Amino acid sequence: METTITIQQKAFRLIKGGIFLTILYTLFYLYQLNAPNLGQPLRRDCSSTNNISLDQMNQTKVFLGIFSTPEKYARRQMIRDTYLQSKPTNMVYKFVLGSMSDTTTEQQATLELEIKQYDDILILGMDKENMNQGKTFEFFRTVAGETITKYHKGIDFVLKADDDAYLYLNRVQFDLAHTARHMTYWGYLVGNTFMAGECYGLSMDLVQWISHAEIPRRYKNGHEDSQVQKWFQWAHINHEIKYEVRNCRIHDHKEAGSVYAREIDLDSSMVVHYLKKDHFFMRTHDTFTSLLYQQRKNVTSFISQQTTTTTVQDRTFVK
Repeated sequence: METTITIQQKAFRLIKGGIFLTILYTLFYLYQLNAPNLGQPLRRDCSSTNNISLDQMNQTKVFLGIFSTPEKYARRQMIRDTYLQSKPTNMVYKFVLGSMSDTTTEQQATLELEIKQYDDILILGMDKENMNQGKTFEFFRTVAGETITKYHKGIDFVLKADDDAYLYLNRVQFDLAHTARHMTYWGYLVGNTFMAGECYGLSMDLVQWISHAEIPRRYKNGHEDSQVQKWFQWAHINHEIKYEVRNCRIHDHKEAGSVYAREIDLDSSMVVHYLKKDHFFMRTHDTFTSLLYQQRKNVTSFISQQTTTTTVQDRTFVK
């Protein structure tokens, strides 16, 4: 009897120890994912950009895919009413859904009305809505396909963004206009490996490569952010990729509690992430709106001064 109890106690201790180690490993893994650059020193730098002409900037065309799920109507509407109001004319956007198969009858009816009203939703036609089971691959494959390129010709960059990120689109577009358009991987670099998923971009030639290459198609399932960089590695083209690092301009909002959180820099911030709560999202919008208002006010004041100066010069000339 005692022997049986002793064996049971030992077995219980082993199980308890195994559970403890599993929890410890899980916590360490989660820390590594959220640690500064996967345990490496936190980077807040930006790689250099190319100087281009104003005409070239105006010709830069961007396709923005905002990842969403069918039930998030309120957040999509919030985005439409906020930062999309300032969308540059040479930027095209779509809210990206993986599937409608898991929606309720009420959700499907609401979604159909939303599509009819706004025509800004891209449904990838997957078996089910997902995050890490091929949605990123299907998004890039679809954007590279004939349906998109037929109506949106001349795309230079394709961006993938989360719906809990706020994008200051004029600054994003201006930055991309100063960025090389060939073999380019743009965003917040984590661990000197992959660009974080709140907002990253690929030049169109890389999007085309993803849609046709064997490696992305074979390994389309995996962590949505890091899988893209793995495709480059496994296909042995990583050394050809231009990593355009924007760690100084992309970050979590100051109350996110992550190592990537910091105050909005009105001179450089262009993507603020982890705005899962609506009041954080709207507070960020108010901050950028005040900046945009001040910029417009400064431009108006400058034009007014120039007009006044010209008028005074004209009167002097008449005399």
